[in-house]
Amino acid sequence: MTTQTAFNPNSPTTKEDHLAVEIRLHQILDAAKYGNAEALASYHLYGPKFTKFDDFEPLDRQEAEEARAGEDAITEVQNFTYKVEDLRIDVFGPAAVATFVMHYGFESEGDRIDTKARSTLVLVADGPEWKIAHEHLSSFTPNP
Repeated sequence: MTTQTAFNPNSPTTKEDHLAVEIRLHQILDAAKYGNAEALASYHLYGPKFTKFDDFEPLDRQEAEEARAGEDAITEVQNFTYKVEDLRIDVFGPAAVATFVMHYGFESEGDRIDTKARSTLVLVADGPEWKIAHEHLSSFTPNP
């Protein structure tokens, strides 16, 4: 995994903030990898301000309820794998933006799907934890 975490020493944020966001990112992806829908849901700030754009249908903006239903489907896939490249984390006080390229794959209904997506997570501090307020995945090429 290639990791490049942006840090501005003149910023009011700390290296610990960046590390906490990076740890949360891997917790999110590991929850998907192990099909732990409950943990995955707990890392999202589902509610009226949550939004998502996915790289698979539906391609329209998803609100919290629709996005959560899609995330809960993680229990139906097998052999989820991922690799994060070119990770950049910028923290702005109680908000953070993580951008990266994610290679990921899974098996569903007997088919193997492997793809690569430009990925953005907007996280907000919810007490001592970082939670996703918006996520955006877009493929490099059109998906079938």
